[in-house]
Amino acid sequence: MIETISSKFVEFMYILQNILHLNSPLRVIILIMDIAIVVLIIYYFYRLIKQTRAEQIVKGILILLLFLILSNVFNMVILKFLLTNLMTYGMLLLIVVFQPELRNAFEKIGRNSKISNVFDMEDNIVIRHSISEIIKAVEIMSLKKIGLLIVIERETKVSEVLKDGINLSAKVSSELLQNIFMPRTPLHDGAVIIDKTQILAAKCILPLASENTIEKKLGTRHRAAVGITEISDALVIVVSEETGIISVAENGKLKRNLNGEQLKDILLKKIDKPRTIKTIKNIKKD
Repeated sequence: MIETISSKFVEFMYILQNILHLNSPLRVIILIMDIAIVVLIIYYFYRLIKQTRAEQIVKGILILLLFLILSNVFNMVILKFLLTNLMTYGMLLLIVVFQPELRNAFEKIGRNSKISNVFDMEDNIVIRHSISEIIKAVEIMSLKKIGLLIVIERETKVSEVLKDGINLSAKVSSELLQNIFMPRTPLHDGAVIIDKTQILAAKCILPLASENTIEKKLGTRHRAAVGITEISDALVIVVSEETGIISVAENGKLKRNLNGEQLKDILLKKIDKPRTIKTIKNIKKD
């Protein structure tokens, strides 16, 4: 019995060696690199879909694949026929279902991890003034417990959201932002989109994050803030109308209980500072 198992194992190893072309030490090294790259891709894919609706769909697909393997092993003709056709034609459906996640994945791959080259050097002074105006508006709205939702564009543009909003193309000012979000005014519902030193649009409807992404006690405004950061690199500021708490959403994560100074530090670090430092270095080299 043991000899039979041993011979079967040796036979299997020879077959595996032929399939993988392991005929030299170089091929072994290449195989290790191949496995490492595949593992990294799977890990990166898992991080992208973690805690999103795609995670549940992937689990369902893995279960179907398991049943497909079992149907092949035990020759279950009907189950095999159904699952084979489902997996074949279901791929087209999955592309449609996964469209936001796929777009987000490709954008993250193509995006530079460092937030640099966002603004030109000549804009820095104006940008810092815009940040001050935003902070002023946020602090006032927080004290008054008036809801606020501001999306600051970075590298990835949110044109799909902009087209459904009300175009403004106005200079960023604390007074204008307060007026927009004042209750019972025409533009107070939805989000304001800001790019560089301009308020591009107001009353914009944002995509919502999945239920398990944020705390259930948080409302639609916070879910919308997280939702837009799942498909773009935007920075989103939220003020709760119930508590006046200031929050910032980025990369699908929500940072809460901020004060004005903390918010200012985040905006300077994420929007203004990286470009400023790089540009100053370039000027010194010249």
